[in-house]
Formats: sequence, C-alpha cells, structure tokens
Amino acid sequence: MNAIQENYCLIKDISKGDEQAFQKLFMYYKDKVYSIALVYSENSNDAEEVVQDIFLRIWKYRAKLMEINNLEAWLITITRNSSLTLLKKRALESKRKEGLSDYFPKYINDTTYLIEEKQLQGILEEALKHLSPRQRKIFELSKIQGKDRTSIAQSLGLSPATVSVHLTIAIRVVRNFLHGNIYKTSALLFLIKLILF
Repeated sequence: MNAIQENYCLIKDISKGDEQAFQKLFMYYKDKVYSIALVYSENSNDAEEVVQDIFLRIWKYRAKLMEINNLEAWLITITRNSSLTLLKKRALESKRKEGLSDYFPKYINDTTYLIEEKQLQGILEEALKHLSPRQRKIFELSKIQGKDRTSIAQSLGLSPATVSVHLTIAIRVVRNFLHGNIYKTSALLFLIKLILF
C-alpha cells in the first residue's frame, strides 16, 4: 500500500470516528506540521499550538475529511495559514499589552498582590467550571501541575493525541473566559500568560 492509499484509508477511518486511525495520523504528521509551523513562528510554543489547533480541527471536522484529495498538501497549506494567523494574533496581543502596561501600575505592594492573587484564584476556578471533568483534569495536570502530555496520557489511560485534543479545547475555553473577565483585576494578564502561553 502506497502513502496515498494509506492516507485515504486513514481519512476514511477517521471520518467514521476511529480514534486509533486519528492517533496514527497524528503520530505520522505531527513532526512535519511542527517543523513547518516553527519555520513561520520561530517559537516552539507557538509551533506546538499550531499543531494542536490543526489536529483538533481534523478531529472536529472529521466528517468532511473525505473531501480532501491530497492530505499532505492540504496539511502544508493549513499549517502555513494557521501559522500566519497566529503571528498576526501575537502581534496584536503585543500591541495591546504595550498599551495596557501604561495603564497598570508597575509596582504592586504586598497587600494588593495578596488581594489580587485571591481574585485570580477565584476567576480561574470560575473558568474551570466551564470544562468537562476530563478537560479540567487534563488542564490541571498540564498547566497547574506542569506535567507533559505523555505522562498525562499514561496516568489517565488515554492516547497522547486524545490528551492534546482535550487540552487544546480546555485552553481555548479558559482563555476565552479569562479574556472576557479581564476587567476584574489588573493582574489577570499575568495569569493568562503564565497558564496559557
């Protein structure tokens, strides 16, 4: 079986919801997608985010995969496009942060810090309520306890690809919630940066 036939079989199985086929596709293409994303972003974290985003989209829209004629060419195209979109997003975030830095105090006294730390914990707890139990567990293990995807997958009995998909969804939900509640505390920017980037 050549690569084109194998890709067709994988796409066909994934479109039917086969997680093992998705895992196989992920393992086969993740390094290539990462390498292309890294060329554009020049940042390993951003490249990893592009990888997660692309494979999340593949799984989310798996029913439409059979419409793709050349999987590898399609992956290269969406990796390039996703990388460029992320670069634009980062540039906008950087400009916004520069503007906010003039608004927020440069030095926060200990009392203010303690108050804001409690506020941050409350806001994060609210954000986590919007996750499914599995997404919350994976998010906490990754972003709060600092565990890597492989060890999370082993401890929960899941595939690394499944962990990546759940983590990507969780990060988006939490990020959207935090951005929507940014007015609550000046230190929220630091929470977003520490946990989500």
